[in-house]
Amino acid sequence: MNVFRRRSTKKKDQQGHNQAANGYNNPSDPNTCTSKVEQLSEKEIPQQNLAELLGVTPDVNPSEGPETDSAQQKLRDVRLIRASVSQHLPKPPSDLDQNLQQHLVNVQDTVRSELMRLSPRLEKMGLIGSLIDCYHHQTLDHICDLFKKVQSSQKTFELMNWVLHPYLSQDLLVHPDHQENAPIKKGDFPLSTELVAKAEKLLLENVQEVRKCLDQILLIHTNQDDDSEESCIGLYVDIIQLVNVMPEEAQEINSKLSHDIREVCFQELKMFLGRYTAEQTKILGEKAKKAIPNQIHFLKILKTCKEIKKHVQTKSEGIEDSLIQEIVATLENMEDFTLKLLMEIVADMAESRLQNYFTTKYKRFFLISDVETHFSKVSWCPDIQKRVMDEAYKLIAHTYLKHLVRSSQRKLRKCWSPDVVQKVIEDAELLHDTISKLAPGVEQWKLPELLEDENIDAVKITVATMQRSRYRVDEELLSTLLVWKGLSKSQAKQVLGALPEHEPRQTNSVSECRHF
Repeated sequence: MNVFRRRSTKKKDQQGHNQAANGYNNPSDPNTCTSKVEQLSEKEIPQQNLAELLGVTPDVNPSEGPETDSAQQKLRDVRLIRASVSQHLPKPPSDLDQNLQQHLVNVQDTVRSELMRLSPRLEKMGLIGSLIDCYHHQTLDHICDLFKKVQSSQKTFELMNWVLHPYLSQDLLVHPDHQENAPIKKGDFPLSTELVAKAEKLLLENVQEVRKCLDQILLIHTNQDDDSEESCIGLYVDIIQLVNVMPEEAQEINSKLSHDIREVCFQELKMFLGRYTAEQTKILGEKAKKAIPNQIHFLKILKTCKEIKKHVQTKSEGIEDSLIQEIVATLENMEDFTLKLLMEIVADMAESRLQNYFTTKYKRFFLISDVETHFSKVSWCPDIQKRVMDEAYKLIAHTYLKHLVRSSQRKLRKCWSPDVVQKVIEDAELLHDTISKLAPGVEQWKLPELLEDENIDAVKITVATMQRSRYRVDEELLSTLLVWKGLSKSQAKQVLGALPEHEPRQTNSVSECRHF
């Protein structure tokens, strides 16, 4: 049955009036209240009958005028309706956060069922508007009280969605059959928007719970620190999910609220990252002191910083530029520090293996086994591992060249290897193969090509390619290498002079030189 279906307004015949009147003094008749309420005018309805219909105690206040005073009777009727609404609205459960959805369903069902029960009869009495108005006001007061009691932002969102959707739906208080009595039509809709505005303010205040949640996430992952993929990617996944879920939920309410919540979340994220980077700086410093520290924790930090930075930059529209810049700067500084610390470890490792490498005949290239021990291939961050291995490759190559050119080829043939050039080429290829297994796609070191080039023009092309690659060599070391290879000083100067000044590392000519 439609809650607001209009009942016929045709007058009942006189016989029906008489029957109803005769039944008034018969309290044993169960239909007595119904028949009189349906057929008597507003002025003729005793308060006892209205109270029975509403299921409340009659209002007796001798200080007010007699029942025949229509204004006073109207006030009494409204008080009875208010008492009925207050009595019928479900009380909040003690464990509200656990049972909020069910409680809202109960409220919704109660409002609907009471309107269905009372609307046809109170419409005859001219009290339907008061009925709807009382339910509207008291329901909003009830929801306002719930906003103060819920313990999380998630529950606040659920309440806001309920007010904006199920509660203000056409099916509940704004049915087409009674639009003239609906609160929205009577100017009370601002009460709903005011409630939502208060809830939005409360929600923005409660967003600060993100701070506590971020710290809890970090504590959990610190306690579970291991080399598993879940542990390594879980931190940034949880952080991003936390700072993103509330703005996304708020988007269903309105875009401005979503923006405001995202900005608060980013503020909390900025402060969290300050604490996080300070803590990780200490942890990395301790790990770097180990003989051959495991790279996994370093990769984990680099991946975490990269993914959080990517998320913040993707969601930065409308957010204060200075806030985004501070977050990005904090993350990039942490990335730089982590990578710098890693490269210091690699540099120490390379120096320890290469400082005496070229002084002992047929000595094994132990640096390769160190690289394999220190770095292990991981599946969860190939982008980060390639970045790290590119830098490590560049550093090792530079260190190798630096120690290589300290001794002439003639001296090296005596104390290191009879075929110096071939031995260097073998080392370079072994280094590249080792690093390629860890990070497929790394750029190849051009040292073997340079050593094999036999004419000055070929050398110029190879040197130009080297200087545009990741393994760019400073000119002083490059000049020494060219002389070590066998070029005269004037030829070395000629090769270096052919290099274009201030040329970008990557141009189309690079590919052409490589192809050549």
